[in-house]
Amino acid sequence: MNNNHVQQIFAHYIDKFEYINNPTHQEYYKWQIAKRFRDAMDVALAAPAEEFPSKLYEVKKLTSNLIDSYTQPFHGLVKFAEREPETVRNMFKMLFSDDGGNIENRQERIQSFLSQSHALRDKYYPDSYLYKEDMHSVTGYLFLYDPDHNYIYKATHSRDFADCIEFYDDWGYGTDVKLSVYYRMCDQLVEAIKSSKELMATDASRFENGWGENPDTFHPDIEKHILAFDLIYCCSTYGLFNGISFEKPKTKERQLMQERKDKAKKLAHELKDAETAKQELDEALQYMSDAYCIGTTLHHKKYGVGTIKNVQNGTIIINFAEVGEKQLDLLTVAAYGIVTVDTVGYNKAMSRHSAILKQRNNIETKLSIAEKNFAQYASYL
Repeated sequence: MNNNHVQQIFAHYIDKFEYINNPTHQEYYKWQIAKRFRDAMDVALAAPAEEFPSKLYEVKKLTSNLIDSYTQPFHGLVKFAEREPETVRNMFKMLFSDDGGNIENRQERIQSFLSQSHALRDKYYPDSYLYKEDMHSVTGYLFLYDPDHNYIYKATHSRDFADCIEFYDDWGYGTDVKLSVYYRMCDQLVEAIKSSKELMATDASRFENGWGENPDTFHPDIEKHILAFDLIYCCSTYGLFNGISFEKPKTKERQLMQERKDKAKKLAHELKDAETAKQELDEALQYMSDAYCIGTTLHHKKYGVGTIKNVQNGTIIINFAEVGEKQLDLLTVAAYGIVTVDTVGYNKAMSRHSAILKQRNNIETKLSIAEKNFAQYASYL
């Protein structure tokens, strides 16, 4: 993310703050909708089947033009509810169900909502261009119901914003938007917002003057997700990109970014495998160290019975009754079964550890290489 561009956007937003929220533009209405939406939706979802469509229509009116465009997706749900109130009610209940922050689960619920709404449209209005849900509308319902844990997606505005701040990770298009990627960009934006004293002070003033509105009618926006969307939206709508030089990446450039991301995933997987092997090696080395300690009696295939006199820096010094003192490489003689001890469970443990002990140098080298390779691509994940 290009922090310089982000800071320029913040500065332009602060400069135009009063203009954006004046009686003509009133962009503060997002905070007002978010304040009322959840309570109104809960009332609708609790209403009897015969009242559900009208209650849902009241929620739809509350959202003004934030969700409904010329295709009127929210109004379409009201129309569907007139035919199948329980189907639409259950769609919303499932969409709003708690996922504990699991973005993959949230993605599945959004896709399910889209699929069910499209099926209802095909069933009751097959020849109409109206009432088609998209990622903007469905993320909009989630966002307004719980703005502190969700982000709303608006395709063109979001893509332009991403290009300006040089967030090139591809979240896809249409209804195939990868929520985790889009959320990652928004999370980075929110982190930058919270780090800007000037922007936070400007945002706080929203709740002091209200532009003639009671500030109590505004959602507190504790996590600044509403502010994040306002910034993304206002960039394209109110010229916050002015004076910022940036280019829209071409397909080839985006492809290059994706290739680097794929490479980073592959290297991360290789690093994880190398770390797992190293952990197994450490376990084997620890067992071997515990088994071969000073004073322990051992058996050597050639020299017979001996007693461990010293163990230091990977070497073992043994006093054998028949041949006297010998100095041996502990890992070699233990891993290859040249020496054994009478410890309970030793043979079973070494049958598990010997193979990895034999690979010690290879494992340590692979881990070192994997760490260096991944470090070059870590920023792409």
